[in-house]
Amino acid sequence: MRKFKLTVLNFGCRLTSAGWMVLALVAPSAYAQDGSAGNPLFNYPDTVITGMISAEVPKSVEECRRICIDRAGCAGFDYSEKGMCRIFASVGSARKIAGSLAETRALISGYDEPTNPPLAARFEKLKQSDNDGDELLALSHDAFAQGNRDIGNQAIQLSMQRGNAEAKLEIAQWYDPRTFASDRVASIDANKAARSYFELALEGNEKAVTLLTSLCREASNTGSAHANSLDSFLGSTYCEGSLNP
Repeated sequence: MRKFKLTVLNFGCRLTSAGWMVLALVAPSAYAQDGSAGNPLFNYPDTVITGMISAEVPKSVEECRRICIDRAGCAGFDYSEKGMCRIFASVGSARKIAGSLAETRALISGYDEPTNPPLAARFEKLKQSDNDGDELLALSHDAFAQGNRDIGNQAIQLSMQRGNAEAKLEIAQWYDPRTFASDRVASIDANKAARSYFELALEGNEKAVTLLTSLCREASNTGSAHANSLDSFLGSTYCEGSLNP
């Protein structure tokens, strides 16, 4: 391998005057949850839904969404352009009404696809269409945020395989002792991180140059807090020579 000198770079009730009353929320057994309360809701623009209404109250769309997210018995809500929020204990069907919005915990059977389809469905679609890996990387971030490590890892790895530098850089940082992501990879591997930084740096990626430079500095610092993780670091491979052609 060529050596390079690394230049260090410096719910049905109505509103009353006293507020609004909430009936007991019971999720029917036919209601298939896509997850627990708190999971993202599937978004259906220009849509109203039918089903068991558990509450109807004027609220902002953000407040309406939060009420549904915070209630385990909420199957979904719809919101009219007049500012009326309806919370549903069960969802039956949906229809188009311009200016309205509906969000549900489970997909609405026989209706349009939501703007934010399930992670697995998004992944299958992007495997066929996302050639540069940008959308796969965004999917990976969404998946990890929702606690789905399987889709998260598959999406970012495929993004990297398709030449996405940001995906490669992010994975490299998982292994870097300074930014080790124990929820992503099993162990620290400074050489694995450095190899990716090095390859990206040769392609002119300035962030990779900066990260590799600082890693080399860290490796040469005997008082580093990461010294034990850098014992087998191949400084002579990644820190000597020039990154310039």
